[in-house]
Order: sequence, then C-alpha cells, then structure tokens
Amino acid sequence: MFCRNCGKELPDSPELCPSCGVSPMTSFGNIYNPDLDLSGLPDEERSAFLQHSFGFTFSVDAVIGLHFLTLGLFSLIHFGLKHSQLPMIKHDDFKARRAIGFMFIPFFNLYWQFRFWLRLVDRVNFQLRLRGLPFTVSRGLMLATIIVGLIPVANLAALLVMYPICIVEIKRACNLLAGTCLQSDAFQIPENLFILGET
Repeated sequence: MFCRNCGKELPDSPELCPSCGVSPMTSFGNIYNPDLDLSGLPDEERSAFLQHSFGFTFSVDAVIGLHFLTLGLFSLIHFGLKHSQLPMIKHDDFKARRAIGFMFIPFFNLYWQFRFWLRLVDRVNFQLRLRGLPFTVSRGLMLATIIVGLIPVANLAALLVMYPICIVEIKRACNLLAGTCLQSDAFQIPENLFILGET
C-alpha cells in the first residue's frame, strides 16, 4: 500500500502515514493550494494540522528595525525558526535547522531562498485558512521579492523595500496565529488590522 499524498510505501494500513502525517487514503493534492476546499478534512487531521507553537506575539516594528540593523540576518533566523513552530503537513516540509542551514550553502542558497520563503508563506497561509481568518500573506509579492533580490543592483531595492513589506505581512500573520492560540475561540480580529494590498 502506498500513501496517496506523498507516495511512500506503507508496511501495513496505518491511520496516518508516518512519513507525511496525512491519512494514506486521502489525496488532497497540494494541500497548500489556496483554492483547495478544506471542509473535507477529517476532524483528527484538522486538529493535528491546527497545532503550531507560536506562543507569543512579537512587535512588527522591532522585527523591521532588527532586519535593517542586521542587514537581513535577523529576518533569516527569526523566520527560519518559524519552520519548526509549524506542523509538518507535507512530506517535503522542513524544520528550522534545514531551513536556516541551507541558506548558508554557496550557490545552493540561490535555489533555497525560493523554498525557504515560499514554503513559509504557504504554511502560514494554510494555518490562517484552517482557522477561517481572512488575512493572507501575498505569495506573488514574496516570489517577486526573491527574484528581484537575485538581480545585481536591484537587490538593494529588495532588501530595503520589498523584503520589509513581506516581513510585515508574515509577522502580522504569525502574531494573528499566536493570538488565536493564546485566546483560543474567544479571539476577535481587531477592526483596525492593516492588511497590505486592501483599501
């Protein structure tokens, strides 16, 4: 028997695949697809997917200040650690050690930037969608930021303008998720929450 989600061979017929954590009889395709209807998720999978360890909020202003002060190194480490605070849902999700470590491998890091940032955006957006929260992080803006960041001279614009905008979006989403964790079902979305890209 093979898992329909990750394709790994299963020794018996377990309720959850030991490799990807999804029911082997369920095939959701790309579960991070924003158009995927999550209402078909079984309750036990939904409750497992809802588990994250964003235990506290952190000032968005402080994150931006530290981003500039450390020329982006703080952002790399801070958001790299988020990979370990999110549940492993797909078979190719990764934890902080791999997320951060691969960014320091010359030449490979040019590819890994795409995996690091886009998978973080996908995983955070998935958590928001599971909770029915309207706030989402722009995957297209993150992709454009990474591409511009690889172009000589233009990468300065990415470091000074585009990355901070993406970092604000991701940090606000993480703070929102931490708030739902702290206040459980009683959490209310503030009316004055600024969502980039909306008027």
